[in-house]
Amino acid sequence: MRPVREITSEEENFRLERLGSFRVIRRDPVESEPVGTIVLMAFRITGYDKDCNGSLMARLEQIDKEGETTGWEPKHIGLYPNVGHVVTSEEWRSMFHHREGQP
Repeated sequence: MRPVREITSEEENFRLERLGSFRVIRRDPVESEPVGTIVLMAFRITGYDKDCNGSLMARLEQIDKEGETTGWEPKHIGLYPNVGHVVTSEEWRSMFHHREGQP
């Protein structure tokens, strides 16, 4: 397991272009990982809403390696044992810190 590959400014040809009297940021599209790659991302449960059949669907917020929210808050996600794992915040952070040579 490893983090998603970081894309450099050189790879995406980061530049400023003139658009009329404005300057806009432009980048070339670069795939961070090949199509078909399996990616695991962490979400914190923020609550539940009832689905039309009465079951509960999760409200989530995506978190970064430090457990801070990224701003993405998907709703109405089913939580099932065959599609997700539960980890503690310490286990989640340790996946990143162990990789960075931290205890």
